Amino acid sequence: MSMLVLKICAGTWENASRDKRELSVCRELGYETLVLAKGKENDHGREEDIEGYKVRRFSTRPLGNKIPENINRGISLFTWARYARKLQPVIITGHDLIGLLIGWMSNMFRRDKAKLVYDSHEFEIGRNAKRNKAQIWWITHLERFLIKRCAFSIMVNDSIADEVQKIHKLEQRPIVVRSTPEKWELHPEKSKELRKQFLKEMPGVNYLLMYHGFVTSGRGVENAIKTAAKFDDVGVIVLGHISGGDYRKSLDRLIQKEGMENKVLFHDAVPHSELSDYIGAMDLSTILSDIPGKSYYYGLPNKFFESIQSLVPIISTDLPEIKRIVDQYEIGLTCPVGDIETAVNCIRKLREDSHLYEQMKRNLLEAKNDLCWENEKRVLLDAYAPLTEDSYCLIEEK
Repeated sequence: MSMLVLKICAGTWENASRDKRELSVCRELGYETLVLAKGKENDHGREEDIEGYKVRRFSTRPLGNKIPENINRGISLFTWARYARKLQPVIITGHDLIGLLIGWMSNMFRRDKAKLVYDSHEFEIGRNAKRNKAQIWWITHLERFLIKRCAFSIMVNDSIADEVQKIHKLEQRPIVVRSTPEKWELHPEKSKELRKQFLKEMPGVNYLLMYHGFVTSGRGVENAIKTAAKFDDVGVIVLGHISGGDYRKSLDRLIQKEGMENKVLFHDAVPHSELSDYIGAMDLSTILSDIPGKSYYYGLPNKFFESIQSLVPIISTDLPEIKRIVDQYEIGLTCPVGDIETAVNCIRKLREDSHLYEQMKRNLLEAKNDLCWENEKRVLLDAYAPLTEDSYCLIEEK
């Protein structure tokens, strides 16, 4: 009988680089892996292969579109849990709190219960700034109930791990696995060609800033545009999926207001294997996030490590986890939240001080070698290895 690790994701499981790295560790330890994820209205187990990972799609509207969404979602918790139970996994890892809840529900009345793992991709209690007090109370108590029933939990940085341990009074601190990519092989010639293309499309621009990732409010796209607008020759590349047409229109209005019509270029998201070529074409990577909630405040996003792997200095809001690494390795500059003037001065400093800029490029080589998945995954291997032994014992007993 094979040992199955089941990843449950109530979303569409797109661009799930963190989950894929986690599951790659499970495979390294000898597990079979499977993902349950959101599909279309009529999906009930439709199977896809996504970059070598088996994904089965299920609807979150099992009763159809005529039934209210909240009722559909409530019923789908039970339909997903029932299917997960039939698979008899030895380990269930929740992509977030909802995935973990479904996993726990699938364990109810099951004699050979699956081990539960909570992979929290951000600070769940502070994830949505619009939650009211009742919702925060419910999320807090649900997380506390579930996290104490896990074999272990995974947080993306030390600040979140410390906060979660404190809030829930946990004896066992969650392990910290940062969202570092594998060490990237760079292609400088491809980056040079892309840079030429970008500059050709933006006449008069000779210095490039990049925002990459999901393009939505609060993540620093607006601040990057406002900062670049203070220079005559600085352009912005915005690379990634845009959250919606209304948001794109709001960006277009900002671009017009700031006089940046020919200095901002939107580019669709590119395959992960090509991302370093695009980031490497830039002079600076920007993470000028606002802070709509504690989850952003404690953020340590993928784009930060991807910029390091691409050897591009970083201008960032001085969020604690980002600032700690930027200062430790001296690979960029930080500024207070929403402080456009300081961001402008940071860029001016790096443009005028070529020695400082080149030193940061050299420092990035050290950071690149340290902050990569080849090193980070050791924590996850150590956490999963004991569960492997338990799973083998369980199979032999059967």
